[in-house]
Amino acid sequence: MMKNAKLNWVRLPIDSLENCRELGGYSTECGDQTKWHSFLRSSDMSKLSKEEIDFLGEYGVKTVIDLRGEDEIETHKNPLAEEDFCEYYNIPFITENVSDITVTSYEITMGDFYIDLLEQKNDSVKRIFDVIAQAKAGCIVFHCAAGKDRTGILAMLLLGLAGVEKKDIVSNYEVTYTNLESIHQIENPYGDIPREYMYSNRDYIIRAYEYILHTYQSVGQYLLTKGVGQDVIDRVRGRLIGLGETVAS
Repeated sequence: MMKNAKLNWVRLPIDSLENCRELGGYSTECGDQTKWHSFLRSSDMSKLSKEEIDFLGEYGVKTVIDLRGEDEIETHKNPLAEEDFCEYYNIPFITENVSDITVTSYEITMGDFYIDLLEQKNDSVKRIFDVIAQAKAGCIVFHCAAGKDRTGILAMLLLGLAGVEKKDIVSNYEVTYTNLESIHQIENPYGDIPREYMYSNRDYIIRAYEYILHTYQSVGQYLLTKGVGQDVIDRVRGRLIGLGETVAS
């Protein structure tokens, strides 16, 4: 039986989504908390049932940002792309080196891979934040495949922009592997990829978080460097913590 979509859920009670979670409820440096029903992070959404789709609509989802590449979407389409209650955007958040994780000798660590994501040469970060800033009022769900790496980095940027504490950002990331129960019993869930690449080890996200602080001093400065306008940054922050929110109707 589907649960009440009007409640605040830490992890959404959707059977086909092992790792769909709220960014709401985190304390911020300004003494507020991140808004509920504003941002959801998720794993692959291709197996959503009609009942589950209806639940997401009732939850307030108005915008979907799919961070996967075209090849991933071809085999695992997001059914929300066909729904009238939300707008769907595919903005691949990926680097030229992403394939290296699956075909090389794994000399790159997950933390290094995350830095690669942050410093990719395309304009994906700017495009993602532009979409968020102009999105309709309501909840935005963003996802990749496992909801761990690309999704985890975007979640880190959003929570960091809202002024959420480092320990909360790290703990938000760490939950992923626990949630992905389907891969725990599989010997090699992703072929020859070492199992440690499946973990959401705190050291991975700390590497990315500290890189941002040491290189740019703040998430806001990082975003400015990537071409995101200050007005966009302010609007996105407003969506996260509810201060001065102005969104397109």
